[in-house]
Amino acid sequence: MKCIAYKSLLVAVLVAILSFAGIPAQADENSPACQVGKKYMELVQKADFAAVADLFAPNAEFHAPTGVSFYGAVEIRNFYLNDAAALTNLVVRPQDFFGNDHQCYFEIWTRSSPNKDGIYVLDPNGEFVRGAIDHFTINDEGRAVRFVAHSSPTADMFAK
Repeated sequence: MKCIAYKSLLVAVLVAILSFAGIPAQADENSPACQVGKKYMELVQKADFAAVADLFAPNAEFHAPTGVSFYGAVEIRNFYLNDAAALTNLVVRPQDFFGNDHQCYFEIWTRSSPNKDGIYVLDPNGEFVRGAIDHFTINDEGRAVRFVAHSSPTADMFAK
């Protein structure tokens, strides 16, 4: 029952966010932007970070869950080939895609366990917990031009 209530609340919040962003409430999980988001997740699951970087347009901006922003394909590629590739304990599962032709929101759940401070850190044997809510914006060519990864306040994928 708790899971159903959570899912209903999540859907209501995402519909409100999408409406505010100008995305119709009938957002489609198979929209062009969500296809890019799904490809992103497929590549992250395979740890193919060079291919992840290729999803971005040359003038893209990426606001990472670490609070750091990267501008342009070179900076974004360096992040994925260095910082993201260093996440050897990364096990992810995408969930709840909502989007349209140019924007997509979705959740990333990570296998994690709580540390002594109660923050969930990567643990390939841990439980799946929501680590981030991501927002992709793509151009007419299907390349990501803006990507914002909102980290959960109780999760830190990049903790050492």
